[in-house]
Amino acid sequence: MPELSVQEAWLVKNFLSEFAEGAYGKGNSEPIEVALKKFCEKNWVELDDGQREYLVKTLQLLAFEFGFLSIILEDDNIEEVAVIGLHKPVYVFDRAFGWMKTNAFYSSEAAVKNAANKMARQIGRHLSLQNPKLNAVLPNGSRLNACIEPAAMQPAITIRKFREKPFTPTELVANRTISSEAIAFLWAAMQTDCSMLVCGNTGSGKTSTLNALFCFVPKEERIIVTEETPEINLPHEHMVKLVTVQNIGIGMSELIENTLRMRPDRVVVGEIRNREEVNAFIDTLLAGQGKGCYATFHARSAKEAALRMKKLGVMEMDLGAVDIILVQKRWNSVREKKVSAEGPFSQTFSQKVSAEVRRITEIVEVSHSAEGLELRTLFEFDHEKGMLVRKNRSSKVMEKMKITFGLNEKQLGKLLKQREKRLRLLQAKEPSLKEFFEEISNEPD
Repeated sequence: MPELSVQEAWLVKNFLSEFAEGAYGKGNSEPIEVALKKFCEKNWVELDDGQREYLVKTLQLLAFEFGFLSIILEDDNIEEVAVIGLHKPVYVFDRAFGWMKTNAFYSSEAAVKNAANKMARQIGRHLSLQNPKLNAVLPNGSRLNACIEPAAMQPAITIRKFREKPFTPTELVANRTISSEAIAFLWAAMQTDCSMLVCGNTGSGKTSTLNALFCFVPKEERIIVTEETPEINLPHEHMVKLVTVQNIGIGMSELIENTLRMRPDRVVVGEIRNREEVNAFIDTLLAGQGKGCYATFHARSAKEAALRMKKLGVMEMDLGAVDIILVQKRWNSVREKKVSAEGPFSQTFSQKVSAEVRRITEIVEVSHSAEGLELRTLFEFDHEKGMLVRKNRSSKVMEKMKITFGLNEKQLGKLLKQREKRLRLLQAKEPSLKEFFEEISNEPD
């Protein structure tokens, strides 16, 4: 879309002002094209066909959608959108190129606030001086965080954009996020009563991985999901979603406690962050909630996760209620790439290329004995090989698998190999999440 000239900006500003006052039919019922034509006739403005086309689109976006943010959000390659203040370019995070500037910006705090409030309207949240920050979800599932004064020096919006098609376990293998051996192990673990903590740094893909792993949970089970902002997208039909409502005192810990009265088979907590939430999550684990509880947590390793939880008031012996800590990280990978220059004097030279990498770096079994807390690393990312490799045999989780499947260790090893082979066959089909879930649900154990 072209940049607006001074005259076009005047037209947009004045048209929207009249439009907001209901100047074009009851409830502004007239189409934008008709309303713009009347405005131009009244103000002696002449537009050519090209101008009329992009001005109609601009007005449509500003009147009924989220302004230029709607155009940015249409791009499937964009992962993140960041408004960083007034008269500053809006930044986007592109999957291929990383952070990039756009030619769009906001010039007033009112415009930023209006955009955020319009996006959050669906779930009844809004920015104000009394409520200077908000979290919400957009109609397309993207996550919104917005702050204004006094919570921020300048108005800021951050939008985390999720893929329209969630990752399947086979896509995680194809993307080298995880190995086929490790995903086959987790397939079996998710069918037992194992509880799991999915950890990692910001933007590492924790929620996407948790979504994918739930394809292995039997389809007939009852799932209760508790979140601050709805992000988890599970394929199960028998699922209840609970959302926090901070302004009336319904926080995450209240929701987690409420799941005790809902007879769940599995409980999923979107993210645990503070002392109250962490202890509520551990309490529900200790209460023997259903067949397992799952949550995401910010930590860069299993050891860091255990340390953080202890600092948040969890007793070391209680950490043994968690069966598996899965760690997923993102980092920059800088490599030399051979580039050929075209022309009469063609030559090849090296160029450093930076790319962002997301990998599962640890799958750790948690147990507690008289000697204290034990973190047994089952799989670990080998940076030299560039892949996740097996480190140790499972003990605690393997015992749960034996009980669930009625098999001995040798038979379980054979089952895991069969599942690894089955996953490779499914990978060749490139199924959607729903198709993958149906295939897995029809698999004989």
